[in-house]
Amino acid sequence: MKRTWLFTALIVLSLAAFLVTVIWYLSDYQSGKESLSGMMAQMMGSQNSAGMTYQMPSYVWYLAAAFIGLTVVGVVGLVYFVTYPEIPGKPLPVPAVETVSELPEPAHNWDFLLRTSKPDERKVLEVLAAHDGKYLQKFIVKETGLSKLKTHRIVSRLAERGIVTAVSSGNTNEVSLSPWLQQDIPVKSKTV
Repeated sequence: MKRTWLFTALIVLSLAAFLVTVIWYLSDYQSGKESLSGMMAQMMGSQNSAGMTYQMPSYVWYLAAAFIGLTVVGVVGLVYFVTYPEIPGKPLPVPAVETVSELPEPAHNWDFLLRTSKPDERKVLEVLAAHDGKYLQKFIVKETGLSKLKTHRIVSRLAERGIVTAVSSGNTNEVSLSPWLQQDIPVKSKTV
């Protein structure tokens, strides 16, 4: 609401300043120059009765252009904030877990992770699970059949999400599943 008032005030002030500039120019520069006939003569490029040519100062054009520009900015801003008003943000309700039975079982975390992962991520996770949750990245590359770069990007994505940790080990990384996930690996996945 404050922004709409700001842009409305900008429009009103710039239009008022434009009108003041025009009135000032007409009264000050045309007053001793036969007023309306002086303006017509100036528009036609002729001289006044004394033989002098009056030209409009260039700063008047600059002032007029600046005030018109401010008016356009005000109109655009006002239209934008009237068309797309701010939606007041409310915090989302956090569902409360009341009983232990509502918590997912450990094996479901692993299954859910595999179902929601991309196929290449799933390959890396399955290789890690087959090796008790810890393996060198260069061996993950060989077993998954993915390129070094692709494997590195997948490991980085999984590390950002907190699914794995990667620690530098010589010229490769030692990749391990996070502790909260290591305990959830089903026994069938651990066998090769």
